[in-house]
Amino acid sequence: MGKFVDLTGNKFNKLTVIGLGERNSNGQVQWKCKCDCGNITLATTTYLKTGHTKSCGCLNREQASKRLREEKFVKSRKEYREKHFLKDGTSLALISNKKLRANNTTGIPGVFWDKDLRKYRASICIKRKKINLGCFADLKEARKARELAEEKYFEPIIEEYKKLD
Repeated sequence: MGKFVDLTGNKFNKLTVIGLGERNSNGQVQWKCKCDCGNITLATTTYLKTGHTKSCGCLNREQASKRLREEKFVKSRKEYREKHFLKDGTSLALISNKKLRANNTTGIPGVFWDKDLRKYRASICIKRKKINLGCFADLKEARKARELAEEKYFEPIIEEYKKLD
């Protein structure tokens, strides 16, 4: 076994060793390190010296976030979505799914209680545009307006998609 070398005070990428930590499940010495972002993490001597561990994880998050904003990635994600999920700018998965959102309080998609107007407001989203269907005193009227709008806007897109499938 090699000679023990105290790494306290040494800096490895974004990590500064602040002291000896616990041994890991393999019995390897781990060092308690403070990351430039302020988090404390444990890393083995080997991982610190080889550069395998560079930060507490913040570096990976920064790099992933940066990649997600790159023009190449944004373009390929948009093309993939349009090819696999969108028909005429509308998400087929969303319009064909009859499951209610967790925050829905009326039991009807696209219908909510407007506290200021003290009426039910119905709307529908199609081709990335929200269409207001009106305000209704009665929930049944709001449901009917929403159902008619689904027939008018959603059904043609769903039928077109079924033909392609």
